[in-house]
Amino acid sequence: MQSHMEQLDAEYRAASGIADRRDYKIYYSHIHPFPLLVLGQNPGGETDDTDLAASATYELWEHDYLCFRFDPRFGAAGHMCKLLAAGLQTRSVDVLRQVPATNVIFRRSRDTESLKLAPRKAAAETAPFLRKILIAVNPEVILLVSKTAYEIFREFHCEEGSVKEDAASRIYTPNGRHNACIFLSARARVRALGRPVQLYMIGHPSRYAARREWQEVTDSLSNALQRSGIAPIEKKTGALVSVKPIESYGTHV
Repeated sequence: MQSHMEQLDAEYRAASGIADRRDYKIYYSHIHPFPLLVLGQNPGGETDDTDLAASATYELWEHDYLCFRFDPRFGAAGHMCKLLAAGLQTRSVDVLRQVPATNVIFRRSRDTESLKLAPRKAAAETAPFLRKILIAVNPEVILLVSKTAYEIFREFHCEEGSVKEDAASRIYTPNGRHNACIFLSARARVRALGRPVQLYMIGHPSRYAARREWQEVTDSLSNALQRSGIAPIEKKTGALVSVKPIESYGTHV
């Protein structure tokens, strides 16, 4: 009997016409109720069998951020582990593996320009299935990884006119002629959930984690999650705390 994650995977394949798993990726983690959901733009990597995935189904609670946090081919994984550990005020691998993570686009590409569909069309293709994930997770907070992911989520998943941004929360870093916003707090009514949800946007760590402003991003997210009642996460969820801290684990956990 198919699990709900396997069923959604099959439904997406049928609707998109994508037959080869190398061309798409839905899950970075197990999908289940949790107060925080992480959403990136779209899965990166090549489509030549060198792409990385901890599992095909994630039914055993594998998590890509944890499994590949020391792998240079997925440089963002280690940064995301550190950011989430700081934000949720935990050092437990067992807690971090419970953070659901996916993307606003499921089609895989090396970069935005390599997508076989225009980003808006790819996001529209993904939207019905991401709505099911939103309902399954029922998050209180959504962390959007990259400004593009945030803008796509606003357009396809938030009620029109409901997004209220906190201008004072913005953090910028130099980026050519115009500074880049690498942190933003907002609140919006999410259509799939029928209620307001707290949104936080961060710049993509593969591009910005080395900037001096990144520590400010980490501190702002940690403070925001604490104000939202999400952190410390063990008090929120009653999750088991691992015997060993995250730093003591090897690549595959």
